[in-house]
Amino acid sequence: MQLYRVVPYLPNAKIGEPGHPTYLHHPQGAGRWDNPTLYDTWYLSTTPDGAIGEIFGDLPQWSEGMFEFPPLPGARRALATFSLPDATRILDLDDASQLAKRNIRPSQLVARNRGYTHGVAERIVAEREADGTTAWTGVSWWSIQSPLWTNIAIFVPRSERSPLSLSGVEPLDLATSAVREAARTLVRPVRP
Repeated sequence: MQLYRVVPYLPNAKIGEPGHPTYLHHPQGAGRWDNPTLYDTWYLSTTPDGAIGEIFGDLPQWSEGMFEFPPLPGARRALATFSLPDATRILDLDDASQLAKRNIRPSQLVARNRGYTHGVAERIVAEREADGTTAWTGVSWWSIQSPLWTNIAIFVPRSERSPLSLSGVEPLDLATSAVREAARTLVRPVRP
């Protein structure tokens, strides 16, 4: 499975350093599905335009300046492509039967109530198979920016390695086709 994530990018950054596409910033805790004492959370999208829309969707107007990343001198935003093994178990939270099994109402997930979704994630991570292994590696849900996009959160216990493999990095600018598609979907004006 191919997944996408917008990252601050420095071409010369080494693995584990800020600016490398596989770097995961800490501390976590503000994201929808975070539980930093239990696991790291990787947020991705199933489409390039969805990843871009998630990051820039709240901006009323899009311009080249949005790709800059001032907290990391010299960094610009890029689209990282990751591979995830197809056998990875992702719980589909857009499936009404899965929500019903867990007594979750869709409206509870739509609201930006981090305390609630952190609790849901903790319960999902605690689900086990008959042999005691973790039932789910992550969850998928619809984007708050557009229901056309699907987001995925991968839960990685702090003692384990991420199941994601980096397969590519594309620097972003206003001419990038996925940027143009996300702007069209969200009806955002683009100003060079």
